[in-house]
Amino acid sequence: MVLLLFSLSGCSGSATLTDAATSSTAAASAGKAATADFFAMNTYMSITANGTEAQAAVDAAQAEVYRLENQLSRTITDSEISQINAQSGNGPVSVSKETFDMILEAVSYSEKTGGAFDITIAPVMDLWGFSDSNFRVPEQTEILAVLPLVDSQKIILDEAALSVELPVEGMALDLGGIAKGYASDKVQQIMSTYDITSALISLGGNVAVFGPKADGGLWKIAISDPNAADSYIGILTATDISVITSGGYERNFTKDGVTYIHIMDPALGSPVQSDLLSVSIITQSGVQGDCLSTSLFVMGKDKAIAYWQEQQDFECVLVTTAGEVFASSGIKDTFTLTDEQGTLIFF
Repeated sequence: MVLLLFSLSGCSGSATLTDAATSSTAAASAGKAATADFFAMNTYMSITANGTEAQAAVDAAQAEVYRLENQLSRTITDSEISQINAQSGNGPVSVSKETFDMILEAVSYSEKTGGAFDITIAPVMDLWGFSDSNFRVPEQTEILAVLPLVDSQKIILDEAALSVELPVEGMALDLGGIAKGYASDKVQQIMSTYDITSALISLGGNVAVFGPKADGGLWKIAISDPNAADSYIGILTATDISVITSGGYERNFTKDGVTYIHIMDPALGSPVQSDLLSVSIITQSGVQGDCLSTSLFVMGKDKAIAYWQEQQDFECVLVTTAGEVFASSGIKDTFTLTDEQGTLIFF
């Protein structure tokens, strides 16, 4: 029996695949197989397909990721996002409908989550050094100076003109919390147009699977243990699903004995101090998963659970600092802990 196991890591980390699909039985059932491993959007990515057009599907998927990176990255000077940021305080910028719609959706998630998700967080990320890895702990006066720049509701969106305006000089967009989820959705759409039987898409901490495994069974997706590298706390059995994990354990720095993570609280302008170590969102929408994994992490356990109880259009796994694992009831039959002695609480 072939076992394919993905381990999900934090939102900027990579996913690993243990693949025994090289056996003759697996090869016969899968047809042709192709894999692309590459670096994009500041993370390592892996895309695998099975089927007669596997190579073409993988090539098209990789090209799509690069296209989106060139369009959405704020570190690429001629990207649409960089153009918007460069023009902050100086009027609107015309963009593609794709970029406009993504920003519009990001603003919508900011509203839905009470500001826990905010794509105008870029000035705060810069202040703490997470944009260029020149880490520092800023003074409170510095934080207070940039906080007025963080507010998605200030973005001026003109749908008729397809323009985006940041009205205050110094405002800047960072789509890091939505771009990989969107890329995952786009890659799945593109790959589904090829003659393939299944695919595994790992874009950093964003993993999607569709179609059956080579042996005809469901995928086993392992959610990383935030306390132990190369280990995982539980396994989800599923297909045709996206699983997106956010946590502070992959990107952080330590100063004077204090660890500062890269996930920022938009209300405070500083790294989140949460009772959560990681949040995994299980959904059919990569965009939703990307936005909510960050948002629920910012909210903390109680508010995250309350948000799920109110919405119930996704599933989630929450790992707390106390070592408990909370999971939504919709995955009660498909998610299990690897440690039988561990604490798993469904809500």
